[in-house]
Amino acid sequence: MDDYFLDNGRGKTIKGRAFVAKDPKVNIVFMTGMCEHATRYWQLGKFLNEKGISLYVQDAPGQGLNIDEEKGKGPQEWTFNDFDDTVDFAYQKVEELKEATSLPTGIMGHSMGSFMTQRYLERHPGTASFVGIISSNGPCLAKMKVSFALASLLVNKRNWKKPSYFIQSMGLGAYSRAIKGAKTPLDWLSFNEENVKAYADDPLCGIRNTNGFWKEFLRGMSHLYEKKELRKISPDERILLLAGEGDPVGEFGKGVYRLRDMYRKLRVKEIKCIVYPNMRHEIINEKDNHLAYEEIANWALRSL
Repeated sequence: MDDYFLDNGRGKTIKGRAFVAKDPKVNIVFMTGMCEHATRYWQLGKFLNEKGISLYVQDAPGQGLNIDEEKGKGPQEWTFNDFDDTVDFAYQKVEELKEATSLPTGIMGHSMGSFMTQRYLERHPGTASFVGIISSNGPCLAKMKVSFALASLLVNKRNWKKPSYFIQSMGLGAYSRAIKGAKTPLDWLSFNEENVKAYADDPLCGIRNTNGFWKEFLRGMSHLYEKKELRKISPDERILLLAGEGDPVGEFGKGVYRLRDMYRKLRVKEIKCIVYPNMRHEIINEKDNHLAYEEIANWALRSL
């Protein structure tokens, strides 16, 4: 496990973890979810390395390796346009790996990273050898437009860097409330109680986001399903959709199928969609995570 560093030449940088196979055949650039970090993917990295797949996990701004050491592990704010800039960093890494290794290189993402992967298809069509969208949701343009409008009214220079309580409760809090009989507010993440506890005990997970983060996240989401953006998606993409049937983020499977149907209407060449029973949001950390691991590996190796 090594670190990597990217500079976009416009005053922004980003870091990630590299899990490099001994004799790689394929590369995957992977974007993480909200309130987590790249090191959590070491088990997936180890599994993929044994299959000859190198995994490059990009931490989001203010998370994991990108936490500002002077500010410590408190709320990490985003700056203007960080959603799309994070997507562009992933593209930068994909292109860097293609040039350096001459190997098929795909793009994947979990949760927040899955929405960024959807955005990648609009901003950089046809540049990845394959695509993986994990624990995501389908088109909900009106909801995202309203949410961004609300954030724009609530967030200003004075409260930009302050921890978000209202917006975060409206967002992540809704997922907690969707799980009946939950033992903890984090049960929506996983049926696997060991994973829920590990997340709760991890000082780099669950850090409350700032108001500025939410405004910029919702800015990015507000463009995601616009018709002019969807028209940019290449029909030659190969897209893998993986989700848990018990995941409130994907509307318990409904949103994932809606996403599949959206790509079908856009005449995308190849789409595979699997919604796993007895899994919630973090399918990569459920007890049967080997099922998702195998699908990810097989999808990547098909690009050879």
